[in-house]
Amino acid sequence: MKPTALAVVLSGILLGGIANASEHNIINNPGFEDKGLGWSYWFANIRSDGAFDGTYRGRIAIGAGHHISQIITVPETAYYDLSAFIQSDKQGGKFGLKNLAGEVLISGKIGKNKEYSLNKLKHIALEQGEILSVFFSGSDKSAVSIDNVSLTKSKKDKQPKFNQIVQFNVAEQSGTTTINRNKQRIEFSVPYATDLSQLTISNLLASPESQTSLRQGDIVDFTKPVSVYVVNEKGKAEKWKVTAIESEKEVTIASSNAALEDSFNWAIDKTKQFVMTGQSGLVNRDENNNDGSGTADYIPSYWAGYFDRTAFYSRDFLHQASGGWLAGLGAENLSMFQTFARHSTEPRKWYTLWAINFDGTPHTIDYHHDDYFVREVPAQFEFVEKALEQYRWTGDDRYIYDPDLWQFYTKVLTDYIALHDDQEPNGIAEGYGGIFEGSATYNERGEFPIEAGDGIGSQYQATVAYAEMLRARGEDNLADQWKEKAVELKRFFNEEWSIKDPAKPNDNYVNIIQKDGLRLNDFGKENSWFMPMKLITEPGKRNNKYLDFISANLGEGIGSTPEAPHNIEAYTYIPETYFPYNQNEEAWKWMNYIINKKDLPHERPTQGTNGDYPEISFTFISNTIEGLMGIEPNAPENRVVTASHLPQDVEWLAVDYLPMGEHELAIRHDGLTETSLTNTSEQPLEWEARFYGKHDTITVNGTAMKAKKKKINGVKLSYVVYEVPANGEAIASVAKL
Repeated sequence: MKPTALAVVLSGILLGGIANASEHNIINNPGFEDKGLGWSYWFANIRSDGAFDGTYRGRIAIGAGHHISQIITVPETAYYDLSAFIQSDKQGGKFGLKNLAGEVLISGKIGKNKEYSLNKLKHIALEQGEILSVFFSGSDKSAVSIDNVSLTKSKKDKQPKFNQIVQFNVAEQSGTTTINRNKQRIEFSVPYATDLSQLTISNLLASPESQTSLRQGDIVDFTKPVSVYVVNEKGKAEKWKVTAIESEKEVTIASSNAALEDSFNWAIDKTKQFVMTGQSGLVNRDENNNDGSGTADYIPSYWAGYFDRTAFYSRDFLHQASGGWLAGLGAENLSMFQTFARHSTEPRKWYTLWAINFDGTPHTIDYHHDDYFVREVPAQFEFVEKALEQYRWTGDDRYIYDPDLWQFYTKVLTDYIALHDDQEPNGIAEGYGGIFEGSATYNERGEFPIEAGDGIGSQYQATVAYAEMLRARGEDNLADQWKEKAVELKRFFNEEWSIKDPAKPNDNYVNIIQKDGLRLNDFGKENSWFMPMKLITEPGKRNNKYLDFISANLGEGIGSTPEAPHNIEAYTYIPETYFPYNQNEEAWKWMNYIINKKDLPHERPTQGTNGDYPEISFTFISNTIEGLMGIEPNAPENRVVTASHLPQDVEWLAVDYLPMGEHELAIRHDGLTETSLTNTSEQPLEWEARFYGKHDTITVNGTAMKAKKKKINGVKLSYVVYEVPANGEAIASVAKL
């Protein structure tokens, strides 16, 4: 494996020379003025009120475990002073330096300061190349505000002496290295199943006058902790302990495209930051109520929504659920589905809540009482669709037999629709205005229609899903009835609902219907792209033209056209809009766009960077596995479908340790013409290997098989069905067209 990106960057810095620190503050964005960039926040954020200087300050919510931090690389060996202006009504906070594992190396206490006061740690000995975290932690007694942070060389002529290891990496490593200079201990991680007996040291930086018993380039057996001796110029030896930690098994990818591989690894690691299972902490925290309404024990859950709100949101969660499963969060997914289901009640007219605290209670910024809370029509139906997706990934019967979940699905498709179809009775669930009245659409920045394209599209997919759930429960007669309802709903949409002018049936699809009956077919963001994404549009010229219309309005992203959304999370849906129609280059364009914008400030800076919005990491995972790799799971039936959607930028892409019910899969696509599948389980697996285009034969394990043909979403493809035995492998390929 390659050295970590961080190690490569640092190596370049050290070889290229570093600016003298004597006149410079090492801290990036010390006053938080650049929209808080450069800092990491945990139950903390920036605020544009009460700053010591300028516009912004950093604010840490009540809680000793909360913090603001920044990773720095020491540019020059010297003594340094760390200072900041800090305001805290009570004592209890700390500040100082940690290593990358969060172990405190140097710290001082934050005193009681009702006004901003300069806090300082003086004469900290630091060595060039050390990678450390500057941190400010909160207090259990009060919030803490910080501003104008400084880490500069002390006014001291003397230079400190060191005999230590400053940096350490192995070629096979994943993630960062933890170096505890106080305890002379180093720990690093390697991926699951890495051979610990032969790891290659790719980076070993020690103090300039020191010699080490290991060298860069050495191949070392790390099956047990290794002692490394560091000897200074006077012959004094110090023993360091270096430990390799094999990571737990998790889904991984490898690819010819290094940026894709790095981005996927980032996304997997980032999702772990959002997991709240088993923790205790604030509830009802939001941007206006930074310290919440108290503390509680959290249920199995993860963040889904703004990072400055302690909640998981229905829309975000539903879009994150597949990525959540792939990232190992199956228990959290089921817990959150069940929690939403229990909040769907008759007094709420079978709506569930929009946002839920991590302890399972209503999040009060979005809920006042049962007649006044945020709700949006598409989410109701997406719960049914996404629950079926989880059932297919997991094979967990609770998704179709749990009483609360089953009541929820059934009520959504029966009583809920009946109660919300009174303005233009046509079997389509309606909205009544803004988000607190019940919005018909996810587009909160446009009109307030009574019916919308994302609502009817989601209702269609919920109907399809409910029919499939009934069939899985063995209720075939009811399943057939609901399947017919789905067919009729799609016909109604394409032949009636979506047509603005009967004389122009091929014009853009209607995307909203207003209360006065006005039908619009302009660009409505979510209520536009959800229609082809939910496959309610009939494939053909009209649909293809509409996909081009969506692309034209999105342009090159934020700010490029008058209609392009300003919030990065909106774009996470776009790959899912184009992959089903085999428009791979357009889908890949938006995956690239999202990942290239992840380190920029979100449109609402108080929530952090774009990458701090959970939807970004979760959906990049699912867009890679379900989108680029075209993997369609069916764990209950021991079946899987694959179809390569690799763009020209990606010659090959492989996924390993892919969980699907009782199965664990390894799948690789080489371009668009070869796919291999390994079934690492004790159950045989039925594999439908698809290839786009017309192919007479598909070769499987060296034998030519007659290919079957069909159209999926209007696109021709060829396929074979092949049983891969337990612990078996198969390779399918076609000739290049």
